[in-house]
Amino acid sequence: MPKHTDAPSSHLARACKFTSAELNECLGPNTYTPDRSPDCTISTIAYHIDDLPTNLRIFALDLVESNMMELYMKSKDGWCREDKEEEMQDVQSRYLVAFHGNVPVGMIHFQFLEEETMTDRDAEVAYCYEIQVIPEFQRKGIGAYLIGLLETIGRATKMEKVMLTVFKANKSAIKFYIDQMQYQYDEISPCVCLTRGRASRFDYEILSKSLA
Repeated sequence: MPKHTDAPSSHLARACKFTSAELNECLGPNTYTPDRSPDCTISTIAYHIDDLPTNLRIFALDLVESNMMELYMKSKDGWCREDKEEEMQDVQSRYLVAFHGNVPVGMIHFQFLEEETMTDRDAEVAYCYEIQVIPEFQRKGIGAYLIGLLETIGRATKMEKVMLTVFKANKSAIKFYIDQMQYQYDEISPCVCLTRGRASRFDYEILSKSLA
């Protein structure tokens, strides 16, 4: 699972100091118009948690709750809005918020951090904690667009890969990441590094995509 580090390398240390303005410079022009919805133009703004307006903090948390609470409730850890809010407002949190006009319609919550590997060195990654789109704007390619922007930021900050955790029960999400976005089960994902019996005790997998 994602972890913080007290002694980040030079790349990670620089990434953790990126301001909202610097993150947006990484993105450059980033409007997106779905093929099936030519009148629907989406734009995205990157935020450091310190700059994320209160209304967008509420939007992000409410969206996770409405889209994911059922899956969380079925998981071993369950759902606790207060715990999720604390996670989403961590001092290292960053956001990509997608807008249709001035209305937020989706978001990614991510952090720059070190993650363990199967060797004696850790990997520097952009870790996606949440990616959510409001129901009315789902199936328009906005999720793929947002993940692509996170990968752009990851490359610009010289992270080694993008990582994320996905519930095993969320089969459509796993199919999306693997089939459409070319992610794979990470080396530390339970299904990769554990026996089948031990892996079955976990209700999640870890996916990643190299940015090399």
